[in-house]
Amino acid sequence: MNVRRPETPAGDEGRLEALLRAGRATGFEPGFAWRVMHRLRAEETDPAARLAAAVQRHFVRLAPLAALATLAFAALNLRAADRRQTLLEAVLGLPALTVEQAYRPYSAAAAQQSNMEGRG
Repeated sequence: MNVRRPETPAGDEGRLEALLRAGRATGFEPGFAWRVMHRLRAEETDPAARLAAAVQRHFVRLAPLAALATLAFAALNLRAADRRQTLLEAVLGLPALTVEQAYRPYSAAAAQQSNMEGRG
């Protein structure tokens, strides 16, 4: 496929190239290497920076294993799922919940309270 470039005046490409060359950095400022080494030494002695580096290093190693374990447990939970469970309940391994089970703690607390009032 032949792509045509828009027509430009003859001198535009040369001026653009000259502008790009003029804006290009030719080297680092004096003292650059000293500043970099000073910052690296300061990070080595800073306990917070060392802790952050260690946490990052271990996270990179353990995160894939944790994700794999999560997927494995989700698959096992799906295999053992009850038909009354929703997909989310099955993946998380939550028991199927009925209205009766949801209100049971309230009814038990009410029964206990009425027993205590009857004694007094």
